Amino acid sequence: MSAGEILQIIHLTVYGVFLTAIWTLTRPVYVDMRRRRSGFGIVFDSHTGDPVSMAVIRLKNAQGIAVNTVVTDGQGRYRLVAPKGDYTIEVSRPGYKFPSVYLGKSTANTFHDHILASVNLRIQDYGTITRNIPIDPTSSVARPSWLLARINLGKRMQYLVGFLGTGAAIYIAALQRTSWVPWVMLAMYLLSMLARLLTFKAPKPPYGVVFDSVTKRPLAKAVVRLFDKRYDKLIETQITSPHGRYAFIVKRGAYRLMIEGQGYRKVIINYPRIEQDGFLLARNVVMNACRKEACAVPLTQTLCPRSDGKEQACAKQGT
Repeated sequence: MSAGEILQIIHLTVYGVFLTAIWTLTRPVYVDMRRRRSGFGIVFDSHTGDPVSMAVIRLKNAQGIAVNTVVTDGQGRYRLVAPKGDYTIEVSRPGYKFPSVYLGKSTANTFHDHILASVNLRIQDYGTITRNIPIDPTSSVARPSWLLARINLGKRMQYLVGFLGTGAAIYIAALQRTSWVPWVMLAMYLLSMLARLLTFKAPKPPYGVVFDSVTKRPLAKAVVRLFDKRYDKLIETQITSPHGRYAFIVKRGAYRLMIEGQGYRKVIINYPRIEQDGFLLARNVVMNACRKEACAVPLTQTLCPRSDGKEQACAKQGT
């Protein structure tokens, strides 16, 4: 093998590492977008980035009272809902500790973005908490991703790296006039980045909003009640925030939402089949202003969630 061929191999190897670096460094913002579309947060191992199942997450108010507790599923996912306020979060799992000392105050690494780096959390409006939570393993484990775990690029920097890095990759490939291999590598890279861009759709908000049907403005202080439909038992009551928001996290079962606002026709939404635990029951609701006589008759819907998280009518409207 000649010196020129060896040099060519080295150039191609460096080029491949360069493309891989761009892909890796811009991965967190992509993963974060995919996660936010699902409405989940993830508890993960700070050393490896792997999700941690069966972690107990407790949300406590300013008085130190636990207001919500959830356990992560097999993929490390969780959901928490809470109204506006200041909270602290506790995460417990045998063999792990929180907050993460390993990642420190970093809010992003090559594994995840939107990281909760502190036990303190401020919620600006009612909704679902979907921050990614790193926890440190207490045992001595191999740390093959030590460098990658500590690389911290914000979203804007990731976008900049993706844009400038792609431009540089095209320029470098154009200089390699004697070989088609860089163009193949570049084509694979561009196709993979295009696949990412096609999934960058606006995430569904992790809350529902109550609107006025005429003004289209959010309704604050509307009363939203959640009932167990099977036993007709009140489970929880929420008052919509100044932005009209509310959200419930429910287990498998049958439920009824009742939304009431002064001077508006009552809305009842039946959910006869919720087939997964940790389901986010939060949809936009339009309310019609009415006079006293008309307000006595509620508007009733029956909806069934689909596997993709969307809802569809599963029966004719009625009681």
